[in-house]
Amino acid sequence: MILSCLAVFSQANAQFDDPKTLEIGPHVGASYYIGDLNPFKHFWQSSLQYGGVVRLNWDNRWTFRFDYTRATVKASDEVIKWRPERGLNFKTNINDFSLVAEFNFIEYYTGNPKRNVSPYIFGGISVFHYTPYAKVNDEYVALRDKFTEAPLSDSAGWFEKFCYKSNPIGISIPFGMGVKFALSRHLAATVEWRMQKTFTDYLDDVKGLYTPKESHAMVDQYDLTDPTGNFQANQQRGNSAFKDWYGMGRVSLTWKFNLPDGRGCNLSKF
Repeated sequence: MILSCLAVFSQANAQFDDPKTLEIGPHVGASYYIGDLNPFKHFWQSSLQYGGVVRLNWDNRWTFRFDYTRATVKASDEVIKWRPERGLNFKTNINDFSLVAEFNFIEYYTGNPKRNVSPYIFGGISVFHYTPYAKVNDEYVALRDKFTEAPLSDSAGWFEKFCYKSNPIGISIPFGMGVKFALSRHLAATVEWRMQKTFTDYLDDVKGLYTPKESHAMVDQYDLTDPTGNFQANQQRGNSAFKDWYGMGRVSLTWKFNLPDGRGCNLSKF
C-alpha cells in the first residue's frame, strides 16, 4: 500500500520534473524610440505595440521564444526638445520577427506551485520591416523614396548599402529582462522591458548632413529636409556615429500545452 502511494505521488510530480512545454499567447504594451531626435528619454512619445509569442520551455532554466511584434515609434523635435531648431518629426511602423533565449534566475515551471515565479533575462536576434513617415499638414508622407539627405557614395560597403533607407528590411539585437508568473496550471504571465539595437540609422530618416537648398526633398512646398530653414549645406542634421534603437515595455499571457515526455506516457493528465 505504501509503495503504491509513493508510485502515485511520484507520477503526480513527474509533470514538474519534465518541463518541456509549449506556451502560446498574445502580448501588448508600449513601444518607443532612441535615436537622433530622442537620444536619452526612454518611453517618451510611446505608442501601442502588440503581437504574439510562442515559447518553448526547454527546462526549468532555459526557454526559447519566437515573437511577432507590430510596433509604432515616433518622435518630434518640438516635443523632445533635444534640437528643437531643426523642426523634424517622424513616425515609423515596424513589423518585427524575433528569436530569443530566456534564462530564469530561479527554477520555474508553469503549473508547479513551488516554482511559479522567476525573474529572467533574454537576448537574441530579430528581422524587421519598417516604413518611416513625416507629418506634413496633418497628413503622413512616406520618406523612403525622399532624398532628405545626400545619397550613398559609390564607395559604400555592402553592409552600409544593406542598411540604407531604400531597404525596408532591418536587423536588430533584442535583449532585456522581465518577471514571469504562473497564474494557474496552464496560464502564465510575463512583464518585461526590452531594447533592440538596430543596424540602421533610418528609423527616423535622420543620419548625416544637410544638402544644398536646391536638392532638398519637397512635398507641397513643405521642406522635408529642413522644415525651419535654419541650416546650410554640410551642417549636421543627425549623428551618423550612432544607430537607432527601439524599446518596449509589455505584458504577455500564454497558455501552456504539454509536450510528449519521451517516457512512453504523458503524465499531464494526472
